[in-house]
Amino acid sequence: MNATIATRRLVLLAGLVLSGLGLAGCETTYSADIRNQTPQPLFAEIISFDQWGNAYPMAATRLGPGDRAGLGPVRIKKERTVALQLDTVPNPQRPARVDMRPGVTTVEVTQQGAQTSGPLQVRELQ
Repeated sequence: MNATIATRRLVLLAGLVLSGLGLAGCETTYSADIRNQTPQPLFAEIISFDQWGNAYPMAATRLGPGDRAGLGPVRIKKERTVALQLDTVPNPQRPARVDMRPGVTTVEVTQQGAQTSGPLQVRELQ
């Protein structure tokens, strides 16, 4: 009888360990390396989108003109879409958005025109 109980406990424990390992594989890590080459503060945010398109802010930071900063890492479910959103005030267009892949996404942000109100340009670096 004791051997049967011990075997059941061992099987239950093995099942819990294996299910825990499976859950760890359901998420991945995202981070950003951002270089602000605009003449004004830049607001950066990592956003996760669910299957219905709802946006969830995961991390945010503010960079001064000429600053470089890291954002994240954040752990996000693999089935979600993840984007880096960038904006300044004033920005005559919508915030710039870059789709992210797992790992580090490195971007350089500049502005069109000679004034501080030009549209943002984002270049992904290798």
